[in-house]
Amino acid sequence: MSDQKEYIKIVLSNFMFRELDANGFKILFENAVIRSYKIGDVILKEGDSGDRFCMVVSGSVSVSTLKDGIPTELARLETGAIIGEVAALTGAKRTATVTAFEETKVIFFHKDALEKLIHIYHSLKERFEKVIIARAEQTITKLISDED
Repeated sequence: MSDQKEYIKIVLSNFMFRELDANGFKILFENAVIRSYKIGDVILKEGDSGDRFCMVVSGSVSVSTLKDGIPTELARLETGAIIGEVAALTGAKRTATVTAFEETKVIFFHKDALEKLIHIYHSLKERFEKVIIARAEQTITKLISDED
C-alpha cells in the first residue's frame, strides 16, 4: 500500500470523521496537503492565525506553550492526533506551538472544509468541542502542576 493510501486510511479511521460519507471525505480532502518535518521543525506556531488544522499521519509531535517566557511541553501526540483545530474552529490565534518530535508527516486540511463539514454533519461540531474542552482542561492541569 502506498504511503498516501496509508495516510488516508489513518484519517478515515479517526473517530472525529467516522460519520462522513463519500461526499464528506471529498470535502475534507479538497485542498489537503501532506507535509514532512524533521526533528525539531515547527509545524504550527503559537500566536499564528489558524487557517488550517492537521492530523499526524506518521511520527509524533510535541505541543508546548510559553509560560513565563519558557517553553513548557503540554503533550506529546502521535499518529492519528488532530492538531490546530482550536484556532481553525474559533478563528483565535494558535494557543500552542507544535514541533516534530521525530521524523513526522501531517496532512493539512483547510478550515473552510471543516466549516462546510460542520454544517452538514452536526455531531462533528460536538465532537470537536469535546476535544477542545478536554485539551483546555489538560493544559490548565499541566500548567498548574508545573507551578508546584
